[in-house]
Amino acid sequence: MRQIITVATMKGGSGKSTVASCLAIHWQLAGRNPAIIDADPQRSIARLAARERALGGVEIVEDSSVDAWKTARKLAANGRQVVIDTAGFRSQATLACIAAADFLLVPVKASPLDIDRMLDTLNSLIEASGSRRPLFRCVLAQTTRDSVIAKHIRSELTEAGFPVLKTEMNNRVIYAEAALWGATPTLIEPAGAAAREIAAIAAEIDALTGLQAAA
Repeated sequence: MRQIITVATMKGGSGKSTVASCLAIHWQLAGRNPAIIDADPQRSIARLAARERALGGVEIVEDSSVDAWKTARKLAANGRQVVIDTAGFRSQATLACIAAADFLLVPVKASPLDIDRMLDTLNSLIEASGSRRPLFRCVLAQTTRDSVIAKHIRSELTEAGFPVLKTEMNNRVIYAEAALWGATPTLIEPAGAAAREIAAIAAEIDALTGLQAAA
């Protein structure tokens, strides 16, 4: 089953590259042989892959051109899972990757100061996909467990028509520590709390896209 997952947001610092790399490594260890397309000119994913743990051997393809979506489709042509890490700003390349996605994942930082901007961003992302609207979900990132802020933002998103994954990516130092080695929590502490959260997020996406049933 072909599956292109585009990770996109137009708000900086939302953890987009972290989410993309964590999911890809989780699926790599599950035996799916995913690929990541680094479509962000900042090359965050490529820089991580150049470090010692090399993102667990996940194939990284750099393409920040307007044709990045074509690269994704070529990689996914034989049923391969592809994760696209897009630029953190509005661009034709990002919009094309959204339109080509089978699933759009939007990381949202749990910050009360960003709610209005965040909703504008989500509207822009979803409307930009045109007539072929991908299945999408938001995922709360950098949250504090059971915090009032996270609960409020989840409520705001849901009321505005933007469904949110049940699992949140809590703010944990292991993410930064793992990045020092070009890794993710799943590689460094596979039995840890962060790795369990990543696995739960991946499972939610699998269930939504139907890949779980096909596996």
